[in-house]
Amino acid sequence: MSDRRCINDNCQSKPKCKLFAAQKNMCDYYNVVYRPDRQVCGACMQKCIIYFDRIGRRFKNGQCILDDRYPKKQSVIIELSDSDDDNAVDNYTEPSTENPDPQIAELSRSLSTIIQDTVEPLFKRQKELCESYLISKKAKLVAGKEQIDNLVDQVDLAIGKLYNNLYKFDSQRKFKFDPEISIHENLDDDVSIVLTKTLPGLPDDLPEEGLLIRHLLKVGDKVYAMKHSQMQPWIEATIKSAVSDTYFNILFDDGGEKVLNYKNLAYIDAASHAQYPVGSRVIAKFQDMNIQLTDKFYVGVIGEPPKKYNNFRYMIFFDDGYTQYAYHKNIRLVCGESPNVCDDVHENIREFVKTYLRNYPERPMVKFNKKQVVRTELRNLWCSAKVKNLDASLVQLKFLDMKIEHTEWMYRGSNRLSPMYNQLNSNNQDKRVRGTVLTDVNKLLNRPYIVIENLTENEKSVDIDNSDNTQKPHRNNGVIKSIEIPANCPKPLPYKHHECSHFCMLWVHYDYSQTKSMNVLTIPLHYGFTRSILTDEKLKLRKVIYTTPCGLNIEDENKMYNYLKLTSYGNSQMTMDLFNFDYLVNPLSWFTVPKVFIRIQDISYEMEFKPISVVNSFNDLVPDHIKYITKRITSPNVNLNIDPKFLCGCDCIDNCEDKNKCSCWQLTYEGPKNYPAIFKDHDGIGYSSKRLHKQVITGIFECNSNCKCKKTCLNRVVQEPLKTSLQLFLTEKKGWGVRTLTDIPKGSFVCTYLGVVRTEKDADNDFSLNWGEYLADLDFLEAVEEIKDGYESYVVQPEDENEDYTSSSDDEEFNPSWAIKSKMSMFESRMSLRKNLQNTNTKTDGKHELSKLNTQQKVESKNTSLLSYLDKDRGIYTLDAKVNGNIGRYFNHSCDPNIFIQNVFIDTHDLRFPWVSYFALSNIRAGTELAWDYNYMIGSVKNKKLMCHCGSKNCKGRLL
Repeated sequence: MSDRRCINDNCQSKPKCKLFAAQKNMCDYYNVVYRPDRQVCGACMQKCIIYFDRIGRRFKNGQCILDDRYPKKQSVIIELSDSDDDNAVDNYTEPSTENPDPQIAELSRSLSTIIQDTVEPLFKRQKELCESYLISKKAKLVAGKEQIDNLVDQVDLAIGKLYNNLYKFDSQRKFKFDPEISIHENLDDDVSIVLTKTLPGLPDDLPEEGLLIRHLLKVGDKVYAMKHSQMQPWIEATIKSAVSDTYFNILFDDGGEKVLNYKNLAYIDAASHAQYPVGSRVIAKFQDMNIQLTDKFYVGVIGEPPKKYNNFRYMIFFDDGYTQYAYHKNIRLVCGESPNVCDDVHENIREFVKTYLRNYPERPMVKFNKKQVVRTELRNLWCSAKVKNLDASLVQLKFLDMKIEHTEWMYRGSNRLSPMYNQLNSNNQDKRVRGTVLTDVNKLLNRPYIVIENLTENEKSVDIDNSDNTQKPHRNNGVIKSIEIPANCPKPLPYKHHECSHFCMLWVHYDYSQTKSMNVLTIPLHYGFTRSILTDEKLKLRKVIYTTPCGLNIEDENKMYNYLKLTSYGNSQMTMDLFNFDYLVNPLSWFTVPKVFIRIQDISYEMEFKPISVVNSFNDLVPDHIKYITKRITSPNVNLNIDPKFLCGCDCIDNCEDKNKCSCWQLTYEGPKNYPAIFKDHDGIGYSSKRLHKQVITGIFECNSNCKCKKTCLNRVVQEPLKTSLQLFLTEKKGWGVRTLTDIPKGSFVCTYLGVVRTEKDADNDFSLNWGEYLADLDFLEAVEEIKDGYESYVVQPEDENEDYTSSSDDEEFNPSWAIKSKMSMFESRMSLRKNLQNTNTKTDGKHELSKLNTQQKVESKNTSLLSYLDKDRGIYTLDAKVNGNIGRYFNHSCDPNIFIQNVFIDTHDLRFPWVSYFALSNIRAGTELAWDYNYMIGSVKNKKLMCHCGSKNCKGRLL
């Protein structure tokens, strides 16, 4: 088929101008592939001739041809050509050189000799000129680079000065920086990346870590002494005499005398050859909210060492219940302390300090974002408070609905914060390990939640292998190859204008039952479709184009769905999950391992539609035998009614396209309607083109056996046979894990979690034997109840028209409408922390008032749980996959998961028995291990500790 247009993509000639055959040099000039049928207009051909004539003259005159204007290269365009064009190129042959005429051969040799004698010197001269030209250009580039480097250094210096002016530390503190270090990591065999990072050193007035030595006291030494009580400031005094090795007669400046133990004395200056370790008994200057330091010292204990994390300050738990940060120069070391420092602190904080030091450096703390709202205890009432500021381990809260404005700094591990309080009062700490099969509700809804922070892990080295939050493909025993579509597969026909119908697909003979060995995204490519990636250099965009068997080009999901609907026949309609329009997903990627490592060809023994191989590259071990199932099983004492008569179904005949008319879709929408502030995007709820991009906490109701829609319905996903190509493999530290053999697009259904449905009581009876291994609680109702219980508490009325109180992240804000207050009281000793100037507990004599502590009234919820009406003696139900299960039982934990769990209702609408299903949280590359967040609460099981080996950037280090 002749190409009736000029080879110059930017040609300005008229459309019907005369065209000429384009020679190979002209095609090279315009950066197009040469073909015999290429054509060029007269104007573009003249431009090409002028250029080559100019280059020829420069060559002849001994001038460098590089020192000339070159034609601008055209944008790279991927051509979709038909088979006729390919044949035209293939059929083109050079003129035959077999059996040439003797006279012509002689003439050719003579010409070659003449050209060599006349042109060879010109070539040598041109080579020298070009080398000289390139050397001069390189020198200019190097000089330019040096200028840019100098400019960058100047900019860095200016930014540093600006930063120091904007963020002045106490007394203009200056920081030293250690020499630069270079970190080399080989990412691939032929690629090496060097990262250079300047690590901050210690401030000038902060000593290094080391052994802390207390010097002996002697008569005449100046000290700070506790004249009255631990609640009052310590006062300067002089040692008059020594009563014993530990008791001294102290003379105060006002003439008073007192015998004090050295535990009640502190050194007069901050001179120390080492940092104060955590747990050290010290006195420190107290700082009010107006950032003015007092000259009075109060006694406390070091709770956090100086780190970059806290701007090189110590965190101090004062005996009166306050918590603050202090610099080294504002702290004095107490002259002596008991072997157990908890014996020295005031009973007000003794239990808290004891627990804190026992668990250090691991600390449960509430994770906050600015503007979030949290229920906080104040004067034996649970009140709503808004996060104003964060400072390392402290949070500043502004209490709402208060007659007198009240702002307070608080330690993020204080049980005055409702998340901490709720965890401490949990009734099932010794029961279920896996608290929920859902992602933590607080994280999902952007509420404050508890994390375990480890100070020893705050100063982490740069880890290039885990520089992002995505799981990496396992390449230790396999490689990613490209799938080759067999040559005998149907190819798209040349497009001719027509109305698409089932005849467009009929000739490719599509049959899904024959696709068992194919990657799900390559199925269309085996049946007449092609997939291309088009690059638009002008718009800087890349997009995926599918060419259908009838030659039509389709570039988005809506057009593809309409095409599949028009071309379907019988039960042979392709579904939307076979197609993906994300250019980052490669349908042809396939992870392969040497056959010698494959221990079992299919662990499901053909019970799944796709085979699941078992790979072990370390030894000959295979997984423990289980009974592989594809449907859940119920234990004898579980009444699971799956009679279709108890299901409501839809009457749709349009594949449930219209979600407003489909009764099953409306069941899915019904739950989110009760939480409009959480589910803001109504159209984004549920499946989109048979993929789920966001978890629906209130559950998804799929079409079922009572529905009139086809099996290809858009609301039938989890109930379909396994489509993802998975592999079970032995990991180095985590036991058996599951990885994908192909790329998985975001939102794709992976598989279900199956097992035996048991009562909570039955599962707890076996808990001591298996520690909850392979158990997944069907806690759908609990998760929804948790939303309901906290929904109104996190919605507060703005104090004035100028300020909205929201529960938000950096990306979106939560607009509340009313306030709910509930009477609650404290559990054990609470930490009453530093308060604002209007509410300070500091009297004129410097004495601090003791906070009210040790009230232990129960917390009462205002909402009545639906669970209280159901199976009071059975609790929730649990899926036990220890003996009977499927591939879903092998997924490992990750602190940065790439799959998530969704509750789906299919064969029953009993909310106690959802299907547990896995979906892709992001695009997942072939060879990557699939992992989800177990959501274990660290420390929830006594005498049980599990280390985490997920290797992700945000790894917590522990599972339990």
